[in-house]
Amino acid sequence: MADYSGDPSEFKVYWFARDLVASSYGSYATKEKATLKQLSSQLGRELEGEGLLNETNLQTQKQQIRETITGSVNKTYGGDISKRYRQTEDLVERILRRIEEEDDVREFRIAIDAVVRTSEILDTTPSFGKSEIIEIVDETLQTESGSLNPNKAYDALFNVDFEGEAYQLGAQREPLIDYVHEKIHELRSDPHIEKKEVARIISGIAQEYERRAGQSRASTAGNVLETGLQHIFNQFKIPATGDPEHFGDLEIDNMVDGPEGSIGFSCKRTLRERFRQSLSREAEIGVDEVWFVSLLMADVSKEKLQDISNDGSRIYVPRDSFVWNRYNDDSDLSYTLRPADQFIVDVADFTGVSADL
Repeated sequence: MADYSGDPSEFKVYWFARDLVASSYGSYATKEKATLKQLSSQLGRELEGEGLLNETNLQTQKQQIRETITGSVNKTYGGDISKRYRQTEDLVERILRRIEEEDDVREFRIAIDAVVRTSEILDTTPSFGKSEIIEIVDETLQTESGSLNPNKAYDALFNVDFEGEAYQLGAQREPLIDYVHEKIHELRSDPHIEKKEVARIISGIAQEYERRAGQSRASTAGNVLETGLQHIFNQFKIPATGDPEHFGDLEIDNMVDGPEGSIGFSCKRTLRERFRQSLSREAEIGVDEVWFVSLLMADVSKEKLQDISNDGSRIYVPRDSFVWNRYNDDSDLSYTLRPADQFIVDVADFTGVSADL
């Protein structure tokens, strides 16, 4: 294969793989696995049959790639060119601009195998489910005497997030190890691939896989915390809505409505800038206050605390955090900044609901 060691932009297996799954190009590989497998097989037969490709044969293969990929999606929708077809055309242009010689066709075939196989791995990887979440919450809340400690609610959410991430990482990594081991043996047996090229190709496959795996973990992290929060409420007999609700660009993870007050909850790993979307929107949401639970302290700045305070809302942080130690004596933040171990007790007190504490 060609030597791309001096130009990282020419690591073509990586770029082929990335484009094939990119959402901006319609996430083609995740939807058209059978088409890609068929195309790869046909290209492989032609490579073996033709030997070294001349320019005419190379152009023929490029045309075949174009026709096969664009021909697998509907061209029109509602009397207009479909968005998916336009995305697929963009994808094809990206692919064909990278194919300049026979080795590029071979790398395209490797990329197809990689995205199809890794997509199958991600599709079949067991997720961190409700039963695992419930087990972790219960273990965290339970005392030696068998009762439930409401002061451990925040710890339960933290453990669910921590263990959930570790579970997903392990579940996604193990099948990848098997695939990489198999792929290394296959590549080393290919006379067209030099030894150093094997490492370059495998690193590209692993890099793209981790990018996609990270996205899948991020997309499920919120659901894990929502499920954990609801089970905590269930354990203490606090009536809650149970499901997140969307208010335009804002999502509230759960709500508790009692005789003395109502609360909307935003429980996240980090207090990102989007938290401001909920400020001053209590009337729209239908609650008296929005309370924030942030598992990581990196984004909890004095400025954000002040914004939450100005809105009359609250945020819960651990007592052993620097944020608490720094600002808990600030009289301007006394209502806003609350210790995490008081979260459940505060919910019951504020709303007036009858809780099993």
